[in-house]
Amino acid sequence: MKPGTDSAYALSVFHIYRKRQETYMHSRGSGMKGKNHVYMVWFYLFLGSFFLGVFLMNMGNETLLTKEGIFSAASVSRLKYIEIDNGRFLRYVLRHRMGEGIGLILLSTTGIGLTAVYVWVIWQGLLAGMTITAAIIRFGMKGLLLLLGSLFPHQLLIIPAQVMLLGWCYENISRGQRLGGYQASFYAGKKQQFLRQGISLLWILIVILIGCILESYVNPMLLSDLAKIF
Repeated sequence: MKPGTDSAYALSVFHIYRKRQETYMHSRGSGMKGKNHVYMVWFYLFLGSFFLGVFLMNMGNETLLTKEGIFSAASVSRLKYIEIDNGRFLRYVLRHRMGEGIGLILLSTTGIGLTAVYVWVIWQGLLAGMTITAAIIRFGMKGLLLLLGSLFPHQLLIIPAQVMLLGWCYENISRGQRLGGYQASFYAGKKQQFLRQGISLLWILIVILIGCILESYVNPMLLSDLAKIF
């Protein structure tokens, strides 16, 4: 090529590169704003379903709170002396926690992934509202103390990990909906994107695993000691 042609070619390549970078940065900024908006929607959705759970439990406490049900005197009394097979309990907790997470991950690859995420948020809000209300109806403020003890320390890891997993699923759903052309969302390049998503998912699952271990080996001892004040 002639010097003038070389310069024109270099400028055109630089122009294309700059446009792609601008597209990437704009897409990334829009994606982060959209993701933050989704987090707020999830928060309000959780809050609304939480208060719905409180309402339902207050309206139907005579039906829902049986003598052998949640936070009953008999169940709390058993906590004082129960001996737990920690290994078996860990397997149960892993099936529950990991199964739930893997289910969301798999659903995020389908057309109903976003619906599944919203349903999960609503369900968690309902459960939280009903459980807290049941504890207070049964034992007053001591019931709230018992409930907090049942969440410590594992939920300090599991709750943030679940929120991160929801974000991961949302990103995976959004990526699956983008079609054709140069589409950069949070990471540049498909290989790098898959790698970072994989590392992010692995980190989330490790945190959930640590939370499950704490739930199986540490929480039962704390809960047993706490139940003795009732």
